[in-house]
Amino acid sequence: MVAKMWYVEPAMRTALSALGGEAFKEIYGHFFSPRAIFTGRAGAMALSMLVTFMRERKKAFILTDTVVERHAKSVVEDLQEAGFQTMVWNEAAPEPPISLVKKCADAMTKFDPDLIVAVGGGSTIDLAKAAWILYELPGYDLKAVTPLIPLGLRKKALLAAYPTTSGTGSEVTWVSVLTDDSVTPPMKIEVSSAEIVPDFAVLVPEFTIGMSPKLTAGTGLDALAHSVDAYLTSYDTDICDALAIKSIELIFKFLPRAYRSPNDREARYRMQLAATIAGLAFGNSQAALTHSLGHAVGKVFGIHHGVAVSIFIPYSIQYYSKASDKYIQLAREIGIETRDKVQCLEKLVDRFKQFLLSFEIPYALKEHGITKERWEKDLAAVANYASEDPCTAASPRPTSIIDIKKMLDYAYEGKDINF
Repeated sequence: MVAKMWYVEPAMRTALSALGGEAFKEIYGHFFSPRAIFTGRAGAMALSMLVTFMRERKKAFILTDTVVERHAKSVVEDLQEAGFQTMVWNEAAPEPPISLVKKCADAMTKFDPDLIVAVGGGSTIDLAKAAWILYELPGYDLKAVTPLIPLGLRKKALLAAYPTTSGTGSEVTWVSVLTDDSVTPPMKIEVSSAEIVPDFAVLVPEFTIGMSPKLTAGTGLDALAHSVDAYLTSYDTDICDALAIKSIELIFKFLPRAYRSPNDREARYRMQLAATIAGLAFGNSQAALTHSLGHAVGKVFGIHHGVAVSIFIPYSIQYYSKASDKYIQLAREIGIETRDKVQCLEKLVDRFKQFLLSFEIPYALKEHGITKERWEKDLAAVANYASEDPCTAASPRPTSIIDIKKMLDYAYEGKDINF
């Protein structure tokens, strides 16, 4: 029997949903972030100098992949100039399976670092977070990690993250998204603890220059989904609302520029800021249905994470609108003025649909190479995965497996949610 994540238990699901209530927000309020965020090459060099005074043994384990290893070289140079002994491990992979996490942790254990550095996209940073847990706590069951039980990290090492894409926000969040390949089809799982927020985030726009238009769009739209859900989720806070709106503003303005011009340094820098700001927003207010539905669909049908979650932005807004009027505030914040609620919802949803289409991303899942036969075959599993995803508990409108299946079917056909 395959062990399930802690957040799947019915009692815990009920508790998670209850935490979204207004009465609870004043009680459980929190805001987690790195102790410092550095920007640019000067910031990267400043971090290297700072940590040299914080680490006694000065051994840095740099985790990356073969594609962006060239960027890791400059990080290695900075650390070596600051007196660190370094080791580069370049076997990171997208949506890392738990088996890879264990392999990475074994490599860390052999080197015995007191600083772990992740240089890469969200999957690389997520891998570093999870491997860090096993490095500090050998044999710990990652499926047993919960925000409610202290881990006691940082007895061995600190963690620094250098994102090379602009979307996941993993450099500032307390979640690690992994793949549980012990089930068929494989599913995404979330390991979450306030202790795995990186100690330092370093935003170097040069690390993202030249990223392909397709990856630029996918990662940028991931950040957009983070911000929209952070604003509309039942866990929303005033601090996160302000961050979410700023991120949306930056993405609408600079993602098209970064998409059209891969070497536009200002656009790349602004998108790095947008992704990190979005990470701070949803990391402290949670993502909801865009991500629970996108996680399930993306994993089962092989759709890029950012594309998958962004497809569900318009459908989620429509679904939430039956229980919350906050979409009206969102529309107003992005410049949509109307006194009619129906027209407001239509214009808001159309704004996001047209934004998707501007990057040649259809909002109907059937246009992403998923045959009707395959869809019907895997729909039950996808709906179950989405239902069990922790993000579902943050929906401002209570859900059911029936509603989730309907939402998935409507998204497959590209139909507006009207229930």
